[in-house]
Amino acid sequence: MTERDIENFRTFFADYVRSFYSHVPEDQKNITLKEEHSLLVCRIIRLLAGEQGLAPDKILIAETIGLFHDIGRFPQYARYRTFRDSLSVNHGNLGVEILTEKNVLGPLPGQEQRIVLNAVRFHNAFSVPHLPDAEDVFFLRLVRDADKLDIWRIFLGFFESKNNDIASAVGLGLPETPGYSQEAVACLRDRKSVALSLLKNMNDFKLTQLSWVYDLNFSSSFALLAENDFIRRLVALLPDTEEIREVEALLSDYVSRMRKAAPAERGYAAGRQGT
Repeated sequence: MTERDIENFRTFFADYVRSFYSHVPEDQKNITLKEEHSLLVCRIIRLLAGEQGLAPDKILIAETIGLFHDIGRFPQYARYRTFRDSLSVNHGNLGVEILTEKNVLGPLPGQEQRIVLNAVRFHNAFSVPHLPDAEDVFFLRLVRDADKLDIWRIFLGFFESKNNDIASAVGLGLPETPGYSQEAVACLRDRKSVALSLLKNMNDFKLTQLSWVYDLNFSSSFALLAENDFIRRLVALLPDTEEIREVEALLSDYVSRMRKAAPAERGYAAGRQGT
């Protein structure tokens, strides 16, 4: 991949997103949300890729994945007025359909196309699927980390906001009822991600956000998580109970250990320059 390729991809992305712009303020706010998110994930994934010592062409692959990972969100919202896949369509699969039908990645070698398409298809999967090529898994883990890091920023902006100037689709339409699900807390205690099917209210969604910590893969991702104080800020928005405080302590300890862990201990494949 070359700099010219990524420039062409940026132009395609900007033109494609612009085709979904709306004169309806609420709709435009939601489209802008995903446009800005995609560009910020590009920035984060470049940072993570650089921390892994990737060669320049590999960093461009990572940036391409960041740019296109949510390309399916725009037609998803246009058709269904929601970002909730369970109520509409799998936006990862839809993204692959768009990139394939429009032959966006046509200039790239077949291996690079496969890496990008697998990352787009599975970036939103509940867990990392088995893929035959370790490089595909590596780049998939990169984008999953970058995606989460920016989603935490978005959702904390929503939760901490004192006004209504926030995209309506951010909260997935969940009710602001008291309490939270014991099933969600149990997942956190067991160091498992909370499935979206368990969500009953916004507090459950906050617990889901916390459970994503267990799905991070790179020490630099854990460092950014800690630097932005995402765990404490999410916990501060939950009921002040003993079990929530226990969850916070468990997560904080986990993050501290993972920031120091060797790559093999974090369970992701090597993807450095020269491999």
